[in-house]
Amino acid sequence: FKQKTAYEISLGLVGSEMCIRDSPNGVQTILDVGSGSGGLAKKLVNRGYEVECVSPSDYLSEAIEKKLKSSVKVHRNTFENLEVKKSFDLILFSESFQYVNIKKSLTKIPSLLNQNGSLLICDFFRQPGTGTKPLGGGHDWNVFQDNLKNHAFNNLIDIDITKETARTYDLINKLIKDVAVPVRELSSNYLSSQYPRGMKFLKWYFDKKINRMNRIYFSGNMTGEMFNKLKTYRILLYKT
Repeated sequence: FKQKTAYEISLGLVGSEMCIRDSPNGVQTILDVGSGSGGLAKKLVNRGYEVECVSPSDYLSEAIEKKLKSSVKVHRNTFENLEVKKSFDLILFSESFQYVNIKKSLTKIPSLLNQNGSLLICDFFRQPGTGTKPLGGGHDWNVFQDNLKNHAFNNLIDIDITKETARTYDLINKLIKDVAVPVRELSSNYLSSQYPRGMKFLKWYFDKKINRMNRIYFSGNMTGEMFNKLKTYRILLYKT
């Protein structure tokens, strides 16, 4: 693979979706780990790839099967507990690597790849020493790098797209300020005036969840500046 021609990757991020425009020579079979509702898998199938999906969620698995029918096989399991008899040309984690165990996954991946197979990770990691707040999600970048040293992964591509991705957070923050906050306040005021006892009970019962939502979405921390400070979003291509 030549780095500049191995992958042409579109940065059209919608939620957790990373669209691959072109694949390297020789890739036919792909294991899409953490497939969401199947949006990326559908694009891959439409481009002629043989795709199998991994999803521990029955709800999302059903959504994939409904969307793609017999075009893909869905494994309703976690990646760590996945058992398949075949191997693949490419294992893909599109904003799903943050949800798997690093050690177990890196140990498992080589056994699921064909000879000269590839691993592609499109995901964000935590900057070392930043912790999980105020923006959660992502493995520690240094911890990931340290675990890689224990395996024979040859890094072909490492592209930092943190700044490009951060713009999405500015858009989300604007939508929260312009739409979500006014709707939340209007709804809360109306329900509190009409059903004061019921609202008082609901606020008490869901106190932890409400505080968590306020911390994540309404604290003003979901911005591009904060994302740039706390995260590093990478496109990583490895061969075993």
